[in-house]
Amino acid sequence: MKNILLLTDFSQSSKNAMHYAAMLFENKAINFHLVYVHKASAFTSADLMTTGNANLYASIVKTPKEDLEDLAQDLQTECNNPKHTYNVHIDYDVFTDAINQFVVLNGIQLIIMGTNGVTGADEVVFGSHTLNVIRKVSCPTLIIPNGFKFVKPKSILLPLDEKDQLNQQRLNQIFNIVSKEASRFHVLRITETAEDHTTDINTLKSLLKSGNYKYHHVINVPMDKVVDTYMQTNTIDLEVFIIQKTSFLERLFMGSPITKHSKIASVPLYILHD
Repeated sequence: MKNILLLTDFSQSSKNAMHYAAMLFENKAINFHLVYVHKASAFTSADLMTTGNANLYASIVKTPKEDLEDLAQDLQTECNNPKHTYNVHIDYDVFTDAINQFVVLNGIQLIIMGTNGVTGADEVVFGSHTLNVIRKVSCPTLIIPNGFKFVKPKSILLPLDEKDQLNQQRLNQIFNIVSKEASRFHVLRITETAEDHTTDINTLKSLLKSGNYKYHHVINVPMDKVVDTYMQTNTIDLEVFIIQKTSFLERLFMGSPITKHSKIASVPLYILHD
């Protein structure tokens, strides 16, 4: 049975992601863990001194726990799937620290979360949660855009840069959430110079049916530009990105393709880590 972490802040976006998860895994036995991370820093020493113990307990523990339990019950009732169980958890820690600890302690195999996307001044808000999970939590993560209506992912976009490896292990990670037989892969290998990618082709031939993939090699074009252009000319249900470990300074001053593209993503993003 899979253990899947559903991150929530009680927003409509996170609820939409939960319903997507229930439909994506409707035929599999799943332990869903609904997790809400409460900022302990939101309560100052003054709050602790002026607020009665009962009120403080209600605001910090009781109310979020009741909201989580109500949310779990709603999901159980609406989805009505005996293969799914819903567990609720509250943590009080730095957001990504709490998630990393929970992943290890509960054997989490996948994180699913929603995002509102970014327009104008909302850019900073978006980066506070989604991008931090992408960069600091080394667990496969499925990110669902706000308002995205469930479509069984059959057309998969897989952009690869010069460092990304295409092998059986990588494809098996994708097969964890999509059907190997029913999916069609669009593989984009993006490099600065012309290179021989016979290995890519041989891997695809050995692991996929000949009609189940398209392969393109693009030279000297930024990944976010290639992906955005391809998305405009092809019907894609799911994008898969492999995240390389980069230094803090590189992220700070140069950004990354996933940072640029995730801000305007219109379909679910499946994030894998090297």
